[in-house]
Amino acid sequence: MSSLPLIEPDTALFLDFDGTLADLAPRPELVYVEPELVGTLRALHTALGGALAIVSGRTVAELDNFLSPLVLPAAGVHGAEVRDSAGRRFEMPAPNLGGMLARLEDLALAHPALRIERKPMALAVHYRSAPELEQLVRSQVAEALKDMSGVEMLHGKMVVEVKPAGVTKGSAIENFMREAPFAGRKPVFAGDDVTDEDGFVMVNKLGGLGVLVGQRATAATVSVNNPAALRLWLGHSARALGAPAGQGDAPASTPAL
Repeated sequence: MSSLPLIEPDTALFLDFDGTLADLAPRPELVYVEPELVGTLRALHTALGGALAIVSGRTVAELDNFLSPLVLPAAGVHGAEVRDSAGRRFEMPAPNLGGMLARLEDLALAHPALRIERKPMALAVHYRSAPELEQLVRSQVAEALKDMSGVEMLHGKMVVEVKPAGVTKGSAIENFMREAPFAGRKPVFAGDDVTDEDGFVMVNKLGGLGVLVGQRATAATVSVNNPAALRLWLGHSARALGAPAGQGDAPASTPAL
């Protein structure tokens, strides 16, 4: 992969959250946000004229909680809910997942290491504490989906999600890019999971740049080793743009590629 360039003034910046901005944790609620990160994101949001959005599988409310007091444009649940740069909220109609939830809760009762996460328009089964249950979880979700329409299964890192069909991080980025302040800029998207590949494909299509956090086969064109390196790159970029990246940032240096 080629070298990772600094963020430029004409960038439209899109960032995944878990495994990208924040290190992964044993359970989603235990994720820790580095104190300097909020200041860095605020500085970049200002320097880019507001063209910075979080694009995540989490809900917008969860993102707000982790990044408080910062409130950014965001696409939650892989784009099923969106808050645009003007603060307007858009949500897809919630699918009927009652039958799916009951089935998955029965599965979790039989395997207490599994964790069921209910979202406004989706369900997730986390098996990080029991990776040996991956195939069982996938097969159970796939079987339940046979009797449903309008939803699909999405595989992520130690998680299987059921979400509205056709909604992806790529489509969320494309929609952001149609409106100010993102329109006419070069899109850059950073993510870590296979659920981020649609985003990488989209920014490639739009003449932008995909940044993979980690090492694996990907449509992204550049990479950093881990979230710490990604955060360092963001802070270094903020300073290069003339915006202080918040107290406590590490000294500027080239992120490890």
